[in-house]
Amino acid sequence: MLIIKAIITILTALITFLGSVASTDAAVPFDSVNGGDPYIAEYKGDYYYTFTTGGGIDIYKTDSRDKINVTDRKTVFWCGENGTVSSIWAPEIHKIGDRWYIIACAVFDKNTVEKGVMPDAKQFNEHDDYYRYGFVLESKTEDIFGEYIFRSVLAPGGLNNIDGTYMQRDGKLYYVFSGYNDVANQSIYIAEMDNPYTINGDVEPVEISKPLLLWETRGWKVNEAPAVLYNGDDIYIVYSASGYDTGSYCMGMLTLEGSDVLKKYSWKKSPLPVIYHQPVSGIYNLGHCSFLYEENGDIYMVYHANETKNFYESPRLTYVEKVDFVLGKPIFR
Repeated sequence: MLIIKAIITILTALITFLGSVASTDAAVPFDSVNGGDPYIAEYKGDYYYTFTTGGGIDIYKTDSRDKINVTDRKTVFWCGENGTVSSIWAPEIHKIGDRWYIIACAVFDKNTVEKGVMPDAKQFNEHDDYYRYGFVLESKTEDIFGEYIFRSVLAPGGLNNIDGTYMQRDGKLYYVFSGYNDVANQSIYIAEMDNPYTINGDVEPVEISKPLLLWETRGWKVNEAPAVLYNGDDIYIVYSASGYDTGSYCMGMLTLEGSDVLKKYSWKKSPLPVIYHQPVSGIYNLGHCSFLYEENGDIYMVYHANETKNFYESPRLTYVEKVDFVLGKPIFR
């Protein structure tokens, strides 16, 4: 049984990998101007889109997930509003209960936060990465375009971290993030939460994926931008690997196979990237995905990519593609 299961896993990975590079359909961006670290949520038939601007967090209301058509815009937070943060990126919008939560990350002023923990750091020099943390904003009402308040800095176990997201399982909430082992060395971690803005301090964060495979270590050692994908009771985490500007940026996947999400052995890593370059489609450096769950049950992957293999020759744009499942496993374009 274990051998059959291993064969299915490898075949599924190969089908996904080969399918991603063999597509003959031209990729059309959802947003042909912007796109770094994109996120889209649907609410009452409309779509709410955000992405990294660096200077703050903006939400765009659009009536389509195929092509951006902005009907309204809200600036939720900007660096000048709070002098303790800079370089904000990777915002996400989540509705939990009757409130909206925006989870993002930033460089914090070192006079306002403690210097973080990098478990494998050998040099303790000053570096911005020691002051990178996630943070949470909470809406005052159920209105996604209403007022937000700054709730907390997220530093599980004191770890410096970026690209945080939420995962829900069996009535519990978890923070899944990219934590720094050292400068230019990031792993995927998970930590239990008491609520959407508080880490459970009684439970240590757990490293569930370390960049060890060749395709995860080009340029530098990277596991970042985790995104949680649900298919019934099955849970997957799709993450980005290798240096974002190396021309080898790609996405890998973890599959929850155990019952305890806080045990590293519960997560199985796919041996190959699940999404890589699509030269025929004209997109490269695919990464930092999120998942759009439509109210009709359809699931779409939202991600950024370049139109050239050289990262610096074209901007990162936002793409949206439907996710299908074969034998219960997600199959990406």
